[in-house]
Amino acid sequence: MFEQSHRQAGDLIAERYRLLSVLGKGGAGITYAAEDIYTQQEFALKELSLKGMGDWKQLELFEREAKVLSQLNHPAIPNYIDYFQTDTEEDRWFYIVQELAPGQSLADLVKEGWRASQAEVRQLALQILDILKYLHELTPPIIHRDIKPQNIIRSEEGQIYLVDFGAVQNVYHNTMVGSTVVGTYGYMAPEHFRGKAVPATDLYSLGATLLFLLTHCSPADLPQKRLKIDFRAAVQLKPDFADWLDQLLEPAVEDRLASAQDAIDALKAPPRRAQSTSITPPKAKALQRKPMGSKVNLQRTRTHLNIDIPPIGLRGETLGIGCFAVFWNGFIFVWTAGALAAGAPFIFPLFSIPFWIVGLGMAGAAIFGMAGRTHLEINPQTFELVWQVKSLGFRYRRSGRTEDIEGIKLTVAYTSNDRPVKGCTLLEGVNTHRFGTMLSPSEKGWLVDEIGDFLMSQQH
Repeated sequence: MFEQSHRQAGDLIAERYRLLSVLGKGGAGITYAAEDIYTQQEFALKELSLKGMGDWKQLELFEREAKVLSQLNHPAIPNYIDYFQTDTEEDRWFYIVQELAPGQSLADLVKEGWRASQAEVRQLALQILDILKYLHELTPPIIHRDIKPQNIIRSEEGQIYLVDFGAVQNVYHNTMVGSTVVGTYGYMAPEHFRGKAVPATDLYSLGATLLFLLTHCSPADLPQKRLKIDFRAAVQLKPDFADWLDQLLEPAVEDRLASAQDAIDALKAPPRRAQSTSITPPKAKALQRKPMGSKVNLQRTRTHLNIDIPPIGLRGETLGIGCFAVFWNGFIFVWTAGALAAGAPFIFPLFSIPFWIVGLGMAGAAIFGMAGRTHLEINPQTFELVWQVKSLGFRYRRSGRTEDIEGIKLTVAYTSNDRPVKGCTLLEGVNTHRFGTMLSPSEKGWLVDEIGDFLMSQQH
């Protein structure tokens, strides 16, 4: 008899699959290694008992797992073979058959004493990110929701496989009503506890899994600082890799890397120059190569940086916001006018004021994107940031001392279709100055690197 199972080795399922061993046990059932008696090929056989279910949600998740697996085609996801059910006098059994991934789970490897080097962890991360990129770019995107060491198999050759899609969901599925929070404590992102799952949710779980490999401790047992895992005292990592892990483990989803592709790009990016007062002051250099097709004008000398961001015109982002702003404000106007014409008490039209503020804000963003120009000038003493729309006579200026600028980074300006839209943000003490929100991601990254490099050069 298998431990924690009513089955024993040699049991025959559906007169075809002979059980060999137990691979794992979870809330969605027990997974066995089984042999097809006709082909002698080994498979993973996942079993769910009708009588053993706590509620019908378990069967819904089990059937969803089978449906999703049947639609996937990736070399690092074991192929779906079959889904069937059998009846006995005592119970009804449901089964999912998959190819058996060769190797051991990361959890078992660590239990046996395996210590992965930082280079091995990095390579492993890239393999998992490739799988997540495939899942997240499907239509609709697929969120695994249970990335953890037990669900990642590593072969002797170092090939990685992702298994157990029992918690899977697509992002169009309503997770707020009648849902079950499925996942593993310590590896679940904060938004997961609220029943929300987005692609970045899997990235958090990946970061927690990598920490387990590096520390051999459950992420839940590591110290926290402001609700964020504080791992740096527990393991010595290269600064760039530690910073990358920090971006995966941000508690707020809008501060986290948004997609698997973003995580891949950040991990493959060349290491940044160490920031140290002992470094020789950088020499004046030619302008870095900007993204192809960009209309942003950047001029840099040893002591001055000038950036001019022209209007981006009718691009998808501005056109979408503009059209929605017209619809929104038109609807609010009709509602307000109707309330006044019907003789409603004056307080009723006042309820529309917050909606007018939102609508006018969207309209302003669209107009600025289509016709607005941004100019940033930094010299050793002062900086000046100007937003203007000449055709409307609009001009807004912020300025200060260059020595008060603590840095620049990308921060979330707003969320569109559950995806954060970021802007370049100058950090001046308690003040922040955001610009370039409508630019492409590559342009924003280029500007942040250029401005950050220039500011660092002024500190020497």
